[in-house]
Amino acid sequence: MTAYLSRVRQHFANWRDWELNPIVVKELRQTVRSRAVTGTLMMFLLVLFCAALMFFVTQSFDDSTDQRLGAGIFFYFLLVLTSASVFFIPIYIGVRVAMERTENDLDLLYISTLSPSRIIRGKFLCGAYVAVLFFSACMPFMTFTNLLRGVDLPSVFFALLCVFLIVCCLVQAAIFIACLPISRLLKILILLFALPVKGYFVAGITMGISEMMMQGVGSMMSRSSFWEGFFTISGVVLAAALLLYFLSVALVTPPSANRAPPVRIYMTAFWLISGLISIVWVAKQKEPRLILPWAIISIVLFSLSLVVTVSNSDTLSLRVQRTIPERLPRRAIAFLFYNGAAGGLVWTALIFAATFAVLWKTLLSGTSVSVMDKEDFDAIMYTSAAAIFYVFDYALVGLFLHRKLLPRRSPRFAGIFAVIVPAAWAVIPVLIFFFLNRLSTRDLEHIQLGNIFNIFVVGVNAQKEEHLIFAAGWLCVMLLLNLSWFIKRLKSFQPLRRTKASTATMDAPPIIPAAVS
Repeated sequence: MTAYLSRVRQHFANWRDWELNPIVVKELRQTVRSRAVTGTLMMFLLVLFCAALMFFVTQSFDDSTDQRLGAGIFFYFLLVLTSASVFFIPIYIGVRVAMERTENDLDLLYISTLSPSRIIRGKFLCGAYVAVLFFSACMPFMTFTNLLRGVDLPSVFFALLCVFLIVCCLVQAAIFIACLPISRLLKILILLFALPVKGYFVAGITMGISEMMMQGVGSMMSRSSFWEGFFTISGVVLAAALLLYFLSVALVTPPSANRAPPVRIYMTAFWLISGLISIVWVAKQKEPRLILPWAIISIVLFSLSLVVTVSNSDTLSLRVQRTIPERLPRRAIAFLFYNGAAGGLVWTALIFAATFAVLWKTLLSGTSVSVMDKEDFDAIMYTSAAAIFYVFDYALVGLFLHRKLLPRRSPRFAGIFAVIVPAAWAVIPVLIFFFLNRLSTRDLEHIQLGNIFNIFVVGVNAQKEEHLIFAAGWLCVMLLLNLSWFIKRLKSFQPLRRTKASTATMDAPPIIPAAVS
């Protein structure tokens, strides 16, 4: 673990790795020669020019002077820029990455001596440079609106900065989707689903920035609360983009490598830093409910990571076994962060336990009649604890079914079983109520033990408590069924050692046959 952290520090200290990236040079050379990029950019400039001309011609026929003409043109330019950037740039970068990650050519990214991190970083920097190209083309139009009144330059630059950061995050999200080991058909379905989502996203961004500019961004910048909120939101968005970056690197890394440590170390650091920030906000605002977003995001994020964790292979490659520490304390820490489902389960359990303890302590310190009554406190605690237990139940069921039913197949089936079990458990009661002609909201609100989604539907704490007891009992049964497997994985997590026979054979001098007389 210490050697890995030293390599990470040395990697980030080498800034030339960011500057002289061959992937960036290759991608940019192909981008400037692409007809799609040049055609979209020319159409983008034509739309901006025609829009400005239309505004000026319309204004020339009015008798009165519009004092907010610049703001109106700016909002239209912002809508065009956001639409072109959000729809075109992530899709363009994602399609190019997906073409290199086809099922028939999986080794295309491995024939180079470049590391997977440099490859993903080069793809991202290419998308950022294309975004800079679009923004620099729109900058003169945006700056010109300041001369028409109704908008100031700080507001213009602040709006462009926000949109640029969002576009960069979407580029990284597109790269992550393109790196997923799924078929091309599923990637096309994800793209079709993302198009209407992006439409609402563009509308929300434009409306949010316009509302801020109506209130006066320049005057808001003088307040400390504005920058605290801005840096908090920016930090969350940046953390999400970095998580997608590490996941993308892990996806393109060969399976024989130790892919888990970068992702798990980053997720642990993100969970710890975000928790500290949430505690600071709770202490500053004196509102214990501010800890809930951090707790909810942590539970959801690590629940999704648990599905990926149980899909890991139990057998470590020789390449990974050589890096296992000899000393027991270091080996125990490495067990949590190395490849393998057993260590990932323990790592996730520790994170969940710490999250629940912080949530319980924070809410309990502020429980009062004016802040939170006992019923709400019990509802939050029962819901979060039952959800955590159910997540582990489904993960352990997936591991057990994979070992018993498909032991020779890919370990991904354990993750598939972990997803199918809760989905089937939630759909079966709906089908039963449907065929009995009793499908209604009131019937669905009845307690359905084993259904994780039913926890958030029932409104009585006694029913939530029954869910908690059932989930805890189910967890005990699954722990007993998987105990032998866990012990076997724990004992097998040993550094690679040479046997005495092989060492003696290697050290012995070669045998020279006697000469035949």
